[in-house]
Amino acid sequence: MGQVTRGTALLALAAALFVFSACSNVETPNLDEDVKNEKIIPPGWQPLPLRVGLAPFRAALELDEKRYNVDDTQRWVLTPDDARLNGGGGLHNQLVETFRKYRMFERVEQIEGATPDTSREDLQALALKQGLDVVIVPTLKRQDVGYVDSNGLYGWNMFIWWMVSPIFSWWIADEDFDVNLHVDLRMYPTTRDIELGSRRLQPPETVVRSLDDWDEGWNLFGIFSTPGRFDEENWTRIGDLLMPIAENEAKKAALKYVTGDLAKEAATEEFREGIRRRVALVVGVDGTGQPPLPLSRYAEQDAQAMAAQLLDAQNEAVPEGAMRTITGARATRRAVLSAAESLSALARYNDDVYLVFAGVGGLDANLRPTLVLAQPAGTKQLEQVGVSEVLDALLKNNPRTLTLVLDTSFVAPGDKRCAANDAQLATMTEKGMSASLLDPIIKQVEARGTKCIILSATDAKLTEDHMQALEIEDLNHGLFSSFALEALAGGADANRDRLVTYDEFQKYVGEKVSYIAGLEGKSQTGWFYASPDRKTFALPSWRQ
Repeated sequence: MGQVTRGTALLALAAALFVFSACSNVETPNLDEDVKNEKIIPPGWQPLPLRVGLAPFRAALELDEKRYNVDDTQRWVLTPDDARLNGGGGLHNQLVETFRKYRMFERVEQIEGATPDTSREDLQALALKQGLDVVIVPTLKRQDVGYVDSNGLYGWNMFIWWMVSPIFSWWIADEDFDVNLHVDLRMYPTTRDIELGSRRLQPPETVVRSLDDWDEGWNLFGIFSTPGRFDEENWTRIGDLLMPIAENEAKKAALKYVTGDLAKEAATEEFREGIRRRVALVVGVDGTGQPPLPLSRYAEQDAQAMAAQLLDAQNEAVPEGAMRTITGARATRRAVLSAAESLSALARYNDDVYLVFAGVGGLDANLRPTLVLAQPAGTKQLEQVGVSEVLDALLKNNPRTLTLVLDTSFVAPGDKRCAANDAQLATMTEKGMSASLLDPIIKQVEARGTKCIILSATDAKLTEDHMQALEIEDLNHGLFSSFALEALAGGADANRDRLVTYDEFQKYVGEKVSYIAGLEGKSQTGWFYASPDRKTFALPSWRQ
């Protein structure tokens, strides 16, 4: 009876030792504690003013996939599947949530509609639709575990096995293994074909942990089989234990990159220039000739040609996703304001905005400049929208620069591109309104902190000869638009540096317009304005 009791007790002890030995000695990583203890987030940290799209993870492993003994090492490559990369708990979501949790950026989002196979150009276009500034493309370069060596406890392990039981040997972590998870990050703006920067996310030193025989997989004689007889199951088990530690290190490396080098780079003018967007709203509407509208013929054509120049410019081009062109019957008040509103999300503190109008100008009840739009059928009341109203919608996020391009006339009755009437001009005279109607617009824009450039066919100002915005049949354009297009296509590039600046444009177009108008027996000089530090501003010039 005593022997039975003694045997039962030994079995119970062995079972307890078995259970105790089965507990892994590998720690569970805690990112919050590491961030706090390593002081990764600087005091007073503020998110970088960037709206970031994180592309789906791609894999381009530097070691052959699923191969044991890689390059004569006792190493196993854990072939990544899409679930591990881009699934619910995959690397992609882990990185997005890490950036969000620690407020790395103003905004970070997944790119809607993107897959690991989406081209970089398409990623940029999709991100632009979401109003994002940059695209980060992550690529998994290493994901592997390997046997390093015995850590010196092998002799103690053997002693325990000889003297007591092989069960005890499972408890002793006598073998060192390493784990590698390296990720390349490449950053691109949403509107330019350049790379802003790159970084390899990896720990400063290879992660090494000691494992016991149970961690390596159940094997009664595990002390003899590590790692020479390991199969895929053993290596996968080891990888599952060590990979969370490597992922934690990659996330720490990502936080250090953003709060360190990227924060410094993002504050430079070179970086801001790299992500700078050119955003454009182009509107063109011809007058119908039905009172009170004059008849014009080339305004819509002018607008379409200007849109093409902005899109196809060799330098400082407007990307297609940041352009709205509205001409003819589509140019309703609702459509114009809606387009301005949608573009405002893309036009922020660092960006340059263009508002281009070719067509008939008018005045509202308060004698402020308006753009005459497509007329509803059967009505004689002008469909128009105030220039200031469009700018309020377009400049909502206070962009860096507004360039207003106007081939129209506001105060020249009888002009093909002017709907103002004699009564309105008489009221202006009575009120002594001798200043340019564009002056309040300049003040409105610059009060926002936005620098202003105006390139106009005429000054919106009372003059004795009522300067007109001429249309020239031989040119198939408005006079101003014809030479504006010629200037931007390279004609105004006086120093041949492949850029057309505001100063060059003003000189070229002003002289050409005045000369040709004189030959027609008319008066038109063009009217130009630039904030003091925008005199050398480069316009979208030359053509692809």
